[in-house]
Amino acid sequence: MSSFNSDTFQQMLLQLRNSFLEEMPEKLDRLEQLLMAMEKYGVSSDSFNEFYRIIHSLKGSGGTFGLHIITTLCHQLEDLLNTTGGGAKYTPSLVAISLEYVDLLRMTLEQVQAGNASFQQIEERLNGLRKQFAPKQFTVMIVDNTKLLTQIYLQALAELPIRPVVIGDGYIALMRAITEPFDLLITTNEIPVLNGIALIGALKLSASKNRNIKTILVTANRGIANKKSRATDADYVIVKDAQLAQNLADITKNALSISATHDA
Repeated sequence: MSSFNSDTFQQMLLQLRNSFLEEMPEKLDRLEQLLMAMEKYGVSSDSFNEFYRIIHSLKGSGGTFGLHIITTLCHQLEDLLNTTGGGAKYTPSLVAISLEYVDLLRMTLEQVQAGNASFQQIEERLNGLRKQFAPKQFTVMIVDNTKLLTQIYLQALAELPIRPVVIGDGYIALMRAITEPFDLLITTNEIPVLNGIALIGALKLSASKNRNIKTILVTANRGIANKKSRATDADYVIVKDAQLAQNLADITKNALSISATHDA
């Protein structure tokens, strides 16, 4: 009976996946229509919000059906959209870049339907697009689910040449860290689902291109700072104390080899 249930579930999941792929061209057409309208008539909150909702939906469905390249594409496009202040700063140049993301989604759909499992060309183009809308030199993942500490991190790093990507869940952070390019990982240890130590260890043990990036662990446990002995441990450990902001700025400069005289 359990085998029957398992087979039935897999068949249902495959049907849902196929339906998602069949409906995707219509959603991509709608995304393109919205972008063209915003490019021609200006950005309205309704158009921007609809565009964002579709991208968010595609991102979730991509993850559900194991289409991680779609999730990665949508994650990165969401990062771009999140820099626009809810659409207020959605400039024509950013709209043009967004159109390129939609083109990449079309290309991805074609490759998925053709049965391709490697998306190297798309990943290379993704990296190029990221550099277009994020001209600052370094992309830094910050993992924390508290508003106060996240604000401290962002203020401490505000003058450095980085683009921060803030994530509040350790598991989601790991998925993005192994599929998208980052230059540095900063994580608190006290995060839900997958704590900071486990997150860093999993990344270092992965086959991801990011497995060798520098990592910073922020923790309230002073004992952890004195126990770095394994290859899977963080490269730097910072204790949550009155010097947190200054220590984070200094260690980030060191980790990314940013000159103290760099003009951000």
